[in-house]
Amino acid sequence: MWAQLHAPVHFARHAVGFLFANENLCIEKSLAASVVASRQLLVGLKLLWWAADSFFVRRSALITGLSLAMAGSTLAGLGEWAANRIATTPPDSGSSAVLTASSYTRDRIMLAPGPMPELPETSDHLPANSPGYSFRHDVPEVRLQFTVADARGRLVNNLSSDDVLVYDNQSKVGHFNEFERDDDLPLRLGLILDTSDSVKRVLPQEKAAAIDFLNRVMRPKADSAFVVGFGGEIKTWQTPTADPQQLTLAINRLEEPGWGTRVFDALYSACSGSLAAPSEGESLHRAIILLTDGDDTDSLHSLGDAIAAAQRSEIQIYPLTIHSPRTADRGDRVLQRLADSTGGRLYVAATAKDLGNAFAQIEQDLRTQYYVSFPPQQPTPGFHSLRVEVRSAGKLEVRARQGYYALQP
Repeated sequence: MWAQLHAPVHFARHAVGFLFANENLCIEKSLAASVVASRQLLVGLKLLWWAADSFFVRRSALITGLSLAMAGSTLAGLGEWAANRIATTPPDSGSSAVLTASSYTRDRIMLAPGPMPELPETSDHLPANSPGYSFRHDVPEVRLQFTVADARGRLVNNLSSDDVLVYDNQSKVGHFNEFERDDDLPLRLGLILDTSDSVKRVLPQEKAAAIDFLNRVMRPKADSAFVVGFGGEIKTWQTPTADPQQLTLAINRLEEPGWGTRVFDALYSACSGSLAAPSEGESLHRAIILLTDGDDTDSLHSLGDAIAAAQRSEIQIYPLTIHSPRTADRGDRVLQRLADSTGGRLYVAATAKDLGNAFAQIEQDLRTQYYVSFPPQQPTPGFHSLRVEVRSAGKLEVRARQGYYALQP
């Protein structure tokens, strides 16, 4: 009986021992697994550390750093180049630094544009600072023509030399060699018409108004004019002549010479050719009437080149364009800059029917000018800025070219 009782107890004892043994085994296996996992994690960390310290990673970081350094150096060099270029470029005749003339705002056919946008400057390959005009070497003299109008746009023609102040490179001119109202100097006119697609719908009306203008303004044997048409090409339809009939025939023959619009090239060619600088001792009134919308697309010369060429040859530019006076675009601002820089005046005709009135006002401007001559205030060659002021109790507006070019004496 004792044996029978002892057997179950013995069995239970072995069962409990087996359970404890299995539990210990499981614990040992868990510990072993944890150790293995820890070792694997350590190996993984070592691999990551090795990768970060590898030659490939160091090389990639080095290349990236050098690239950033070279990019920064390049940008710094470009900034320095631009700063030096601006610092060493001679004053542009069209720059805002010498803008002194204000524009007329009264007439229906006039337009005062808004602030000037950025515009193309002197071409690098066609510099505008190589002077083609200088005051005479034997008797140094600067010649200047200008108009004066009141607040309502009416021209003033009763000024004396005591009423006028001229500044040459900011230095006041102390003495005028000559001062007179210029209403009888021989006219040398250039009629330059845009015949491109953008303006060809009004070309017949422009031709008719131009013919009427020349027939009215030109005096027999005293004045002369030439006719140029431009689109993608520039063509002289009539060389300088005093014959009104030849001028009329040339204007009537005008047609589109090629695709595109070369406003600046046409002006530069006229100012450097048919209306080039005067001969020694020759007193002439040079002016260009430019009919265009001002949108240049194909010129090799820049706006600055055209302005400089006009200033070197003492030429006033009178741009004339057609559109609603209530709107303004980039073309108008280009034309305004041409007028302001050369002492001319911009006219905006509301319709083609208003061209006759515009030409009549241009004629009045041409025949109501003041003329002064004076010695240069500084002997330095290159560009000299000019500013004209008028002593008056009322508000007056002066239109004069903004500078001249002087050669080495």
